[in-house]
Amino acid sequence: LADAQDFILEESFLYDYPTLTLEQLADRLGLSVRQTQRLLQERHGQTFLQKRSSARISASEILLAYTDKSIEEIALEVGYSSSEHFSGAFRAFHGMSPRQYRKTSRQSGG
Repeated sequence: LADAQDFILEESFLYDYPTLTLEQLADRLGLSVRQTQRLLQERHGQTFLQKRSSARISASEILLAYTDKSIEEIALEVGYSSSEHFSGAFRAFHGMSPRQYRKTSRQSGG
């Protein structure tokens, strides 16, 4: 059961992070919302929102480093409602703007 739950968690955050809700995740796991929150805390040491934000930021890092998509396009693709929300979240996570991250990652070879 633990392996199946881990698989569902990883697959959900890998593929569905832009639109995934806690309720959808709980339904996939066959758990209540509270049990799902507890499971995430136990397995990942994060809340649902923290895990989803981390997945969004990870995806955006790849898009910034390896595509020429605009910041706005990337923001929408990873699930943010605007480039401003995305830039704020990215800056909080990395201490730099997405634009700065793109420049730095390309200078260091990706």
